[in-house]
Amino acid sequence: MKKMWLFRAASGAGAAGALLISYALLTSCSVNETVLGRWSVLLAVMTVAFILLAGVFIVTAAGFRGAYRPLSGYLRRLPDITGPLLSVILLAVAFSFWFLEVSPLFSRMSFFSGVFLVSLVPGFMCIFSRTGSELSSVITGGLVMLISLILAVAVFEVLLRQIMPEHIFNPRFGLRPCARYELEVDLPGITPGGVLSTNIWGFRGEDPPENWNEMLTIVTVGGSTTANYYLDDSRTWSHVMQQELRKTFSDTWVGNAGIPRHSTDTHLLLIREVMPEINPDVIVFLVGVNDMAPFLRPDGGENRLPDSGPREWLFRNSSVVQMLYRAKKVYLDGVPVVSTAVDPEFREVPMTEPEERLPDDLHDLLEDPGFYRERIRRLIRECRSQGIEPVFFTQPLLYENTEYWQGIEECARFFSGTSQPLSAASFSLMLETLNDDLVQVCTEEHAAVFDLASEIPHSRDMFYDAMHMTEQGAALVGRTAAGYLTSYFMEAGIPWQED
Repeated sequence: MKKMWLFRAASGAGAAGALLISYALLTSCSVNETVLGRWSVLLAVMTVAFILLAGVFIVTAAGFRGAYRPLSGYLRRLPDITGPLLSVILLAVAFSFWFLEVSPLFSRMSFFSGVFLVSLVPGFMCIFSRTGSELSSVITGGLVMLISLILAVAVFEVLLRQIMPEHIFNPRFGLRPCARYELEVDLPGITPGGVLSTNIWGFRGEDPPENWNEMLTIVTVGGSTTANYYLDDSRTWSHVMQQELRKTFSDTWVGNAGIPRHSTDTHLLLIREVMPEINPDVIVFLVGVNDMAPFLRPDGGENRLPDSGPREWLFRNSSVVQMLYRAKKVYLDGVPVVSTAVDPEFREVPMTEPEERLPDDLHDLLEDPGFYRERIRRLIRECRSQGIEPVFFTQPLLYENTEYWQGIEECARFFSGTSQPLSAASFSLMLETLNDDLVQVCTEEHAAVFDLASEIPHSRDMFYDAMHMTEQGAALVGRTAAGYLTSYFMEAGIPWQED
């Protein structure tokens, strides 16, 4: 029946999509290799299902014994709106799954292409089950619906851009310029009623000086232990360090670019994308604790946007897509937002079951024992390629390897994800391993490194939870860091005076 060729073509597209998905599944390998030593039960069932679906589409497209007629007759009885609505909804769902990459399979072109084709087929089959003037009417209605949806998204995009502050740099970093928040926290060692504000670049600290090239300019880079989100602007260790440095170097500016949950991997992206725009003299890194995920999770805990490509471009240029991505991170991935990123009732809970004995060399716990050393080398080389002096600090922690902490459960909810019992002492040994790697690499690369961790007492006076500093802790870190930098600058020469 020649009038049904579009219907059968849609079935053929469905067959192609189902075969592409089947190919992607067949050439994949599950972590739980329970079926034929290669696939999980779910992956095996999905593979068989899509192979069968491809067979159904092939039979329909080929028109064996008029196989398409009963199906087209049933679809023709559905309301006219069904086809366009299915096409729009399923395509939007496919786009969302691809952009949010709910599964690693979506990073494979064969799987994504197959999903894209299959998502279009149900709606198109409903549409093309019609003929003549009925088909024209449905297509017209579908185009009107599509154009209306595009206009609605465009209006929403404009509204979001008016509501959300404009980013100076890539929005993935969350550096919101000229923000101001009243802090209402009840945490030990922190004065209530502080202020968190950002400058014109989205950093915490003063606006960049007009005589930038005549100043000693420093940017502090790290995660939440650098951001000091719950401390007033004047009590962060970056601000304290600036005030102390000005006693010796009066023309000093320090900007705090700490971003919660960022590791050395994402610090590298920050250095590549942001620092060429501002060109500071020095970058001070406080790193380590956010790189512990490979110790605690089989997947390493890394799940972020690619550094380039269509997904990154969409995120950079669309406020709607940014909102969608952040909603996914919070509600699906369980990433804590600022107000819940710490436990205000942090307690030292005794171990209830014994933990597994750790190997003598904790690098044996890692799939890639040299991952952290390589990340540090990349940071050093990237900074030097831009003419920036890198300075590294080891990460201080409340825990230490003592008998007391061996009997206390590791309670850093920030890292929830490990199912094995883990003591606070073991956690401290893992961080100590990374700190040692940091010192080793900096020594090999002749980069400045300061063992800050050894200078900060393992005391509740210094930390309000496992790793985040109280006002007293931040003040000590700021003064200690300034003392080291003052000596370093005096011995090595102030960076901007070397030209």
